[in-house]
Amino acid sequence: MTLGLSELERWTIQELLAGSSSSLNDDLAAFCSYGEVLSRCFTIINESPTARPMVQEALAAKWQIALFDLNGGDYWIDVEEKLILLDSNALTPTALGRSVYFKNMVIVTLIKALRDIWQEKRHGGFDEDYKVEYVMTMERVRAADCDVLSVIVAWELRSGAYPDLWRHLIGSENGDMAMAFSAHLERSAAGHFNGQAAATAFRQWFRCETRVNTCDHNTLEYLDDVLKETREHNPFGKKKPTAMNIEVLSCLPDRTAYLQGFGAEILSDPLYCGMEDPINQSHLFHILYDLEATIVESVPFRDADLARKIFPALESAEIRQITKADQQ
Repeated sequence: MTLGLSELERWTIQELLAGSSSSLNDDLAAFCSYGEVLSRCFTIINESPTARPMVQEALAAKWQIALFDLNGGDYWIDVEEKLILLDSNALTPTALGRSVYFKNMVIVTLIKALRDIWQEKRHGGFDEDYKVEYVMTMERVRAADCDVLSVIVAWELRSGAYPDLWRHLIGSENGDMAMAFSAHLERSAAGHFNGQAAATAFRQWFRCETRVNTCDHNTLEYLDDVLKETREHNPFGKKKPTAMNIEVLSCLPDRTAYLQGFGAEILSDPLYCGMEDPINQSHLFHILYDLEATIVESVPFRDADLARKIFPALESAEIRQITKADQQ
């Protein structure tokens, strides 16, 4: 991804937290820089008991924030640079500060990005440990968890510091998750503390085909990039996730694992691990085929020994290392 990152104006979280001295209810319209808008967003998020430890951890790790027009993408994370890149929606700082809708969108996206880097620190990339088909499931769980965290934080801010965020979430594409969360709390107020309301919102995430298909598409594109950049025949892991591997992804900063006891169900229920979209199915099958086939001189072989017989001039090591990436 080439964005001219070195030229972007960046802010550390420490600078953003220190830079907002105004009230949460002050007008944002007069703001003249992205830094001022981000500073206000961090001040709001830091009022949430669940979000605060994630903010503090990102601060301690010296992560930086920048805004850039991502053409509709939520956010992008550069782990090596420790940079969170948020979508500016092509708005100027003043326009972004004036628009309640887009400001709330930045806050929700920032919550998800903070959760993502929280997960990245603890679990890294799933492609290094798990087989391709299980990477798909793990990425779904991680994406759903990030959205669940945005619901939890918005609910915590609802009755105090910033009720506008909850109203925004209800009207957003994840409004069904917010409604499922609040409906559970109407039946059982303890659901916020024992994680059951979060688990209800998590299940609701998988009932939207658009969310699931978009996550799968993004994961498949990432897996393609991994294949293009490696010389290994199969750069992915060999493991199958256990129920515990699933459940630990739901561990909140207060150590509540809202998916505790549901890991086995997630690994076996088609609601969570099935793939219905034919385009994504085809894409996945192509990746699996590329991992199984040995491609020499643009000719695919299922058997590496046969490839050596047909092309005896090539060394065995060369045949093992020929991958899809070398053919592009």
